[in-house]
Amino acid sequence: MPIDWTRLYNRLFRKIDGDGLYFSGPKFIEHVKGIDLDFPDYYQYLELRRNEGKNTSRRIYFFDILMSFDEELRIRIINSILNELEDNDVDVSDIRNQASGLILAPTVNVDEIVWNSDRLNYYLQEIDNSITIANFERAISLSYTCLEGFYKAFIRANIPERNDLSELVVMSREIRAYFRNQLESYPDEVLNMINHISHTVDRTRNRFSESHFDNEAANWLAIFIRDLVNTQIRLLLYFM
Repeated sequence: MPIDWTRLYNRLFRKIDGDGLYFSGPKFIEHVKGIDLDFPDYYQYLELRRNEGKNTSRRIYFFDILMSFDEELRIRIINSILNELEDNDVDVSDIRNQASGLILAPTVNVDEIVWNSDRLNYYLQEIDNSITIANFERAISLSYTCLEGFYKAFIRANIPERNDLSELVVMSREIRAYFRNQLESYPDEVLNMINHISHTVDRTRNRFSESHFDNEAANWLAIFIRDLVNTQIRLLLYFM
């Protein structure tokens, strides 16, 4: 189902024009430049519009900026704005739901002091974008890659003698054993989830392409796997 960008934008603009967190021109363009570094800065852009005799109202030129990008980049800009609104306790569920489930998963911000935070943020953003444009197989693959990369980093930092490990499920067993030795008071049920989640992500990645899910089921599964990966990483980060 195509996104009705006019309706979606009108609803978004209400959130950033008083109802929620106010977005000035420079603030809006900051989000745009986070997706396209070469986009003009606020002063350059306004000067271009004036020279072309175009309207310089925020409501007008915010929309013009969005529509100047292809749909995938447009979605990434919208998601970036929604994430900041949510970080400031603004309810944006109506906007995420308006597009019939196409814009669903917010990006998780990982503390900058955490090892490999930039890479994690990149993967999680890309997973969200893949779900948004209904590229569910890519979302599943990226979820697997994100978890695999973080496991390797965790083992390299905490269990360096096992740096030779590369299989997701085998690495998860080693990480569970590490926590079991370090966290004697934690129930086995919690630590066993490390293995259960790893098995689920691994099997889903390996079998997704041959399962022929319909669009709704594939969408749900991609979001579910993404959330499992997020949960797993949050658990590991808590103890780092």
